[in-house]
Amino acid sequence: MRTLYLNQAALSAKATTVIRDTDNQSRYLLVGKWGLRADVLSVYTIAGALEAEVKQESLGLLPRFRLIYHRQTVGRVAKTFGVIREVLFVRGLNWIIMGNLNSGHFKIYHGRDLIATIDQVSQSGGGTIALAIDQQDHEALVICLAAILDRWAKHQSKAFNPLRNHAWAPAAGNIAQFHTNDDRRR
Repeated sequence: MRTLYLNQAALSAKATTVIRDTDNQSRYLLVGKWGLRADVLSVYTIAGALEAEVKQESLGLLPRFRLIYHRQTVGRVAKTFGVIREVLFVRGLNWIIMGNLNSGHFKIYHGRDLIATIDQVSQSGGGTIALAIDQQDHEALVICLAAILDRWAKHQSKAFNPLRNHAWAPAAGNIAQFHTNDDRRR
């Protein structure tokens, strides 16, 4: 397994992200943006060859993405409603992603075979994502999946949570009194 490192801050800034190996050698470039339908993130080798792309197919609460490897669609990934939020399926590749969006720890399986692990590594210079990948042919696709998972984790942390966000509640001095018809007759 080879380990690659992805700068999480550069990924969030919609900038070109350099993916490095354990020897700090640049291996891949991640270029593109999110947000609109048909937006694309592309993974290039340092030599400039296009390896993989992830295209956003839909917007909304359950966005869908298409994975393209060497200019051919190989899979699709989407969030699903349901009881098991910690499991995602990559249709076409028959990969299963198991993990937690809050902790940033994921494992990708094909049957019983471990394809990759994705972990957040805390460093003083900002967040880094470590990708341990079994084969070199899977690296570009796992980079695409890590970008999707990072995006979903960022959007989940900004999601409305009434237990954490009290912006919806009126201020203590601005509460209007509730009157019933009996109160008004008096």
